[in-house]
Amino acid sequence: MTKKILLHAGIVAALLAVACAYLAPALGGKAIRQGDIQKGDAMAYTQRQAKEHVGHVPYWAPSMFSGMPGYQITNDPQHSAFQPLRDAVTLHHIGLERNIGILFLYLLGFYVAMLAFGAGPWLALVGALAFGLGSYNIIIIEAGHVTKAWAMAMMAPVLAGMYMALNAATDPALDPSQRKRRALWGTLLFTLALTLQISFNHIQITFYTALGCAALGIAYLVRAVARKALKPFLLKAALLLLGGALAFGSNAKLLLVNEEYARHTMRGGNELTVTPADLYGESAATTAQNTSTGLDIDYAFSWSYGLGETYTLLVPGAYGGGSGERVGTNSSFYKSFRTEYAPLYWGDQPFTSGPVYFGAIVIMLFLLGMIAVRGPERWWILAATLLAILLAWGHNLMGFNQWVFDTLPFYNKFRTPSMALVLANVCMAIMAVLALKAVLDPARDPKRINRALYIAAGSLAALILVVMAASGSFAYSGTSDQQMAAQYGPQWDTIRAALVSDRAALLRSDSWRSLLFILLAAAALWLFNNGKVKKQGVAVALVGVLVLVDLWGVDRRYLNTDNFVEKSQLELRRDPWDYDIDQQAAAFGDQDYRVLNLAVNTFNDSKPSAFHDQIGGYSAAKLSRYQNLIDFYLSRRIKPEVLNMLNARYIVQQQGQQAVVMRNPDALGNAWFVQELKPVDNPNDEILALNEFNPARTAIVDMTQPTAPRDFRPAPDSTATIAREHQAKRNPDYLAYRSRSASPQLAVFSEIHYAPDWRAYIDGKPADYFRADYVLRAMVIPAGEHLIEFKNEAPKVHSLNRITLAVSLLTLLAMAAAIALTYRKKKQA
Repeated sequence: MTKKILLHAGIVAALLAVACAYLAPALGGKAIRQGDIQKGDAMAYTQRQAKEHVGHVPYWAPSMFSGMPGYQITNDPQHSAFQPLRDAVTLHHIGLERNIGILFLYLLGFYVAMLAFGAGPWLALVGALAFGLGSYNIIIIEAGHVTKAWAMAMMAPVLAGMYMALNAATDPALDPSQRKRRALWGTLLFTLALTLQISFNHIQITFYTALGCAALGIAYLVRAVARKALKPFLLKAALLLLGGALAFGSNAKLLLVNEEYARHTMRGGNELTVTPADLYGESAATTAQNTSTGLDIDYAFSWSYGLGETYTLLVPGAYGGGSGERVGTNSSFYKSFRTEYAPLYWGDQPFTSGPVYFGAIVIMLFLLGMIAVRGPERWWILAATLLAILLAWGHNLMGFNQWVFDTLPFYNKFRTPSMALVLANVCMAIMAVLALKAVLDPARDPKRINRALYIAAGSLAALILVVMAASGSFAYSGTSDQQMAAQYGPQWDTIRAALVSDRAALLRSDSWRSLLFILLAAAALWLFNNGKVKKQGVAVALVGVLVLVDLWGVDRRYLNTDNFVEKSQLELRRDPWDYDIDQQAAAFGDQDYRVLNLAVNTFNDSKPSAFHDQIGGYSAAKLSRYQNLIDFYLSRRIKPEVLNMLNARYIVQQQGQQAVVMRNPDALGNAWFVQELKPVDNPNDEILALNEFNPARTAIVDMTQPTAPRDFRPAPDSTATIAREHQAKRNPDYLAYRSRSASPQLAVFSEIHYAPDWRAYIDGKPADYFRADYVLRAMVIPAGEHLIEFKNEAPKVHSLNRITLAVSLLTLLAMAAAIALTYRKKKQA
């Protein structure tokens, strides 16, 4: 037992060493220029600054899109008993969670999963390398998709735990005590891995994991029926369902708060049946519209993997690699333009950082396993892999994927179909290890293994040679070429000729590369299978080294030491226009205003939000109503009245080579009284009414709201005033105003309406408020002098924190009790 523990500890240390070696500059204090993390830091800047005096991360993010819930931007850790474990496995406490911690968790998670699938430690180590160093896994580290990466690392352990439990119910080779122990440990692994995966907050990855679990469950259900073991199967399935329920309960705050928020975002669908085309008389075909319950399918399917592009799983450079692929000095592009990076990618996606490459050896072993491995694993892995590839094709297989989009629960909430390949990667890597296990099995049939090797390696070799033979007829032109042709005009023919030459060269060179690795790995296994290599360890080491060299070589194209910079270079810094705005605001005495920045990609750039509250920003989960406001009045045509009601005091515009800041004197400020109320009866009328109205005079109110003032009519009062009380230290979750009027007045507040969290008070007593002007808050204020307060109380957050902590503690206690009870019975027996 001690030797086993030491062996596992040594391998885990080796996995950590691999992660450290690959990302060594992180140990010297450097950081990767991760685009999504830089965006996220800018998005969260205001919330994090406010935390210092608020005491917790505010629930409201005021600096983007005129204010929005901040749950998907940054928040305090949920109150969970699993948080210490989460921090430990991601290396959070030593500050490596964004780089080395990701790669280590890939490797560790898969290593544990392979042990659960019955592989020995050394085979599990090879499997960990085969999965952890897959190109997509490395590319998303470079991109900064941290939560996605963490969640992906838990896919294999979740599947492995489920396998252990269901296999225990249907394997006649196990005695009763073995069945109980395997079912116990499988359920515990499943519960723990799923708990951690959900806590990483990337539900789309959890969704793909669930698809893999469904395939596995169906395969073992068929086996249980065939072996007349339905009762023990159902018992183990019930334990897994209980474990899943505890995993969800241990993340109750995260799931339910986000579920509530999602209903109000783009991912919750669109309540409008009109489009900007109806307003401006454009062709309806030019305007995308969301479904009633989820994302618009064209938007959701933007990043669909091409049918032919799937060949990159085997040959990484088949479609040019990345949109900024590094080329050598001997390349046509370098010789023509003296630059080392070229847009070689010619696939169907708008752009990409690099290909999804599983590894030529992994693909070969997968095919070998499809022949050599017996039992349910062959079928559920094949089914899950094929499903993942079909989903990844998105709009390139529209008949199937539209049906899935419209039918499969929750699927229309997600975008980027190509992400489904993460499930295929996990499944193929699992089968690769099982194939190696079958080759190394002392009870194997050498002739059968030889036949499987010939078929797997031979078919792939033939495929690669056929594609190379046909490659001279390829167009080497993709979606992005059309944009470049328009951008470069007459120069495009010269650029295109260089790109075509380099694209063809990369396909050929990487084809030979993949062919070589396939033949070398197949030869190593053939030598062992036929007794030329006597020791298993030698065969495993040969394959392991080949896998490492293959994947490492491709990975270094997309994440290497050149991607690291000094941390100081990534610090948020003000732009010249930020200083200009500050100077003008000081001169005019402006406080608590917003900025429309047209000098950047207004609605896809979060950096300006770090230093000033913005009309724009960046978020994949904007409030649906605000997105509609952008589509109708802030993108193709900017309506001044809408800017005024959003308190857009400063506008930044690009004039030549310089960004110029202009002050908008018509911005309405933080709050104002209106003279009339214009009632409407539905969201369509509500948004269309913004086209012709004066927000300083009129409030547009949907009268179907429960708190809408149905019998109220504003009375003019020229002496009435309302003003915001400015805070010395900003608390985004609190707003205060002072009002004075001789008669009741209708006030409009330039703050985004979000009823689930915000509560209103007048002189300390609860007060009703409602939505006006499609996105803003409004309230009827009695005559006299009053203090009006808005407090973001986030009631669901507080109640669910208690539930989350209670369920997570219960889960830990249940796990400990199950282990103690099982081994106590074993000892007594």
